[in-house]
Amino acid sequence: MGWSPFRKTGLTHRDERSFGGMTLITPIGGNKVYLLTEDGLVAHYWEAPSFQPGYGYLLPGGNLLVRGQPMVENEVGLAQPAGEADIILELDWDGNEVWRFEHEGLHHDMHRLPNGNTLILVWEFLPDEIRQQLKGGLPKEIMDQVRQDKNLFPFMLGGVGVGGRPRHMKPTEDGYFDTVLVDAVWEIDPSGEPVKIWHSYEHMDPETDTLCPFEWPLEWTHANAVEALPDGKVLVSFRELSTVVIVDWETGELDWKWGRNSISHQHDPTMTPEGNILIFDNGTHHPIQGRTRVIEIDPKTNELIWQYTPSPVFSFMCGHIGGCERLPNGNTFICEGESGRIFEITPEHEFCWEWVSPFLHDFKGIQNVQLFRAHRYALDSPELSGKKFNQEGCEEINRKWGLIS
Repeated sequence: MGWSPFRKTGLTHRDERSFGGMTLITPIGGNKVYLLTEDGLVAHYWEAPSFQPGYGYLLPGGNLLVRGQPMVENEVGLAQPAGEADIILELDWDGNEVWRFEHEGLHHDMHRLPNGNTLILVWEFLPDEIRQQLKGGLPKEIMDQVRQDKNLFPFMLGGVGVGGRPRHMKPTEDGYFDTVLVDAVWEIDPSGEPVKIWHSYEHMDPETDTLCPFEWPLEWTHANAVEALPDGKVLVSFRELSTVVIVDWETGELDWKWGRNSISHQHDPTMTPEGNILIFDNGTHHPIQGRTRVIEIDPKTNELIWQYTPSPVFSFMCGHIGGCERLPNGNTFICEGESGRIFEITPEHEFCWEWVSPFLHDFKGIQNVQLFRAHRYALDSPELSGKKFNQEGCEEINRKWGLIS
């Protein structure tokens, strides 16, 4: 979609086919998480002292689970992390902190399990014997050329890092790194102690799971989503490998692995009620032409069941963040994260709800309207049932950002 200073923001369209309910958004660079009505107005919000939220979702009962970083008090360089650790907070409906977890390797996503434990994504170093087997990635001569272009290099870095950046890596004297990051999935108990750690490098193959030829070879896997499935298995998205896997959490083995040469740097795989996998295919490095789409795959057959591509062509483009989820009425809710646009479409690709973010914030020196993801909740859902919204208390926010006149 792109962005224009003259574009209409807030609710741009809604009709009777929309699922309705409330929408949760976390504007990047801001200090609040907002809950929107079906009319696109802020009806509730959360904020925590000295905390900059990056992404959150609601738990049954109405508490907010949100990942973020320490609020930036001093200048932070392009694509650099703030503070010494990323943070997960659980906030009650009134914004009181009921749980907190911090870790320097925490990034991107988390999922609360029915047993009260939490799945998290954690950076770790790839063992050297595997690192030496890795193939792909940008050649050093191209990296040298890019780094020497003082205009191009900061341009490429601007606006990235919304999922949490690694703090482990220290550059060598020549400005490069002699280590590679990889992902682990931790299951932590309420005290923050890991009760199980799944190392992705033990289950991926450096011979076939090669790095994208257009990516800086600093990370092998780059997980950006983790979700526990109804059967207790775990769905993980590896952006750098353009691969989505289902992990048998009990045995640690891969039950399903798909995506190579079919998707490109995807985000936010989720399971539909029918057991299919919905994927936000960013399409960043698709051969011939980068194009974004949302696809539904049957994991039993790897067949494409449904996909959304825009008309007119290229009116839906999102290179490095975004999300999608299937709504109970069969519609699909989509977050075009870079432009701050969220919308709902019918199975026939017809728009029935659209909202464009007015929240323009500074993110590490870069103005942006990004949303890492967004979520829709029915008013009678376990997350919102019985909750009261003080829309009058949000009037100042709605007025400030032009959502009401």
